[in-house]
Amino acid sequence: MNVHELRMHETHEGTKTPGTPLLNPLHESVINRLDPAFVRLYNDYIANGPPTSTDLAVVRQNYSALYSYAAAPATGVGGIGETQVPGWDKYQGDINVRVYVPPGEEPGQRKVWPVHFNFHGGGWAVGDLETDAHVCHHVCASVPCCVIDIGYRLIPEYPFPIGIMDSLSAVAHILANHKTFSIDPGNMTFGGESSGATIALILNHLFRDGGFGEKLKGVIVGTPTISDVRKYATPDMSPWPSMREAEFAPLLNWDKLKWFDTFKWISISSPRPTKPKEQKRDISWFADAMNAPDFTNLAPLTYLATAEVDPLRDEAEAYAKKMKEAGNRVVLRRFKGVPHHFMHMDRVLPQGREYVQDVISHIRRCLYPPLSPPAPAITAPPET
Repeated sequence: MNVHELRMHETHEGTKTPGTPLLNPLHESVINRLDPAFVRLYNDYIANGPPTSTDLAVVRQNYSALYSYAAAPATGVGGIGETQVPGWDKYQGDINVRVYVPPGEEPGQRKVWPVHFNFHGGGWAVGDLETDAHVCHHVCASVPCCVIDIGYRLIPEYPFPIGIMDSLSAVAHILANHKTFSIDPGNMTFGGESSGATIALILNHLFRDGGFGEKLKGVIVGTPTISDVRKYATPDMSPWPSMREAEFAPLLNWDKLKWFDTFKWISISSPRPTKPKEQKRDISWFADAMNAPDFTNLAPLTYLATAEVDPLRDEAEAYAKKMKEAGNRVVLRRFKGVPHHFMHMDRVLPQGREYVQDVISHIRRCLYPPLSPPAPAITAPPET
C-alpha cells in the first residue's frame, strides 16, 4: 500500500461504508492537501453520489441544499420576511429579497437597525435566497443588525451583469426607502461568498463612485471569483498557480468553472432587445474585477477569505493585495485544507465555523466601531 492509498484508507475509516470502493474518489493531486475531516465528509456524502449534472435546471433545483447535511442550523432571529423590490431597470422586473430582523424588538414596535446586505453565490447562474440562509441566520442572531439577502436574477435568462446591476438597484431602492425597512441607511456592510462575494466587492467601487461610499462601513466576503476565465483555454494558460494546483479540486474545479462561464457569454449572445455592443458595454470591467479603474478610498475595512484547495484562491489574494497597495485596510485569511464551498459546512468543519465567526466579528466591528456605544456581546454560532 503506497502513501496515497494509506491516506485514503485512514480518512475513509469510520465512514458509512468503510472499505467500499468509491464511485467518485478525490483526485490524487489534491488528496494530500485536504483536511482529513473534509475527506471523511466527502467520502460519506459525496463520493458515492450520482455524477454532477450538466443540466442547469437540475443543478438549480438542488444547489441550495447541496451541503445542508453539513451546515449548522441557526436560531434566535427576531423575525424573517420576504418582499420584492425593483431590479435593474434595463430589464424591468421585481426581485425577491429576504429580511432578517434581530431579536430585541417589543411587540408592535420597530427599532432602526444597522444593515448587512448579503449576495448569494452560484456562478451567476444558480442560487437563491436559501443558498446563504444559514449564514444570514448566524449573522442576524449574533449581531444587532438587520440582514437583507438579495435574490438577483440569473444568467443566461438575463444577460450578465444582471446579478451585479440587480443588486445595485435593490440596495439603492432599499436605502431610499429605509424607513419602510427600519434600517439606518448610513450604517451598512456588504457580504457574500463566491460570485456573491464578487458582487459585494464590485458594489464597493460603485457606491464610492456614486458618492455614497461613506455609508458603507465594510465588505466581508469569502472565495470571490475575480478574473475572466474565458481568457484561458487550459489551467496551464492561467497566470494563477491555484488554477493548476486545484484543477481537479472537489466541489469546484476547472471544468465546473468553465461550465459556469459558458452561461455568462451565452447570456449576451442570445437575441434580446438590447444589442450585443450595448451588452458588452454594460459588462464594463465586471468580467475581471482586477481591471477596476480605481482602487483607492474603498470601504474602511475589507475582510476577504480564501480556501487553500480552490482554483480561485490566488486571484482573490491578488485582488486583496491590489486593494492594500491602494491604501485600503484589508484583512486577508486563507483557510487551510478546504475547498471552495467550505463555509457551507460549518457544522462539521472547524474552518467553516471559524469563517462564520470571522464574518460575525467583522460585521459587528464595522457596524459598531469601538467609539460607538457598546453593542450586545457576540455569541458564537450554535453548536450542534
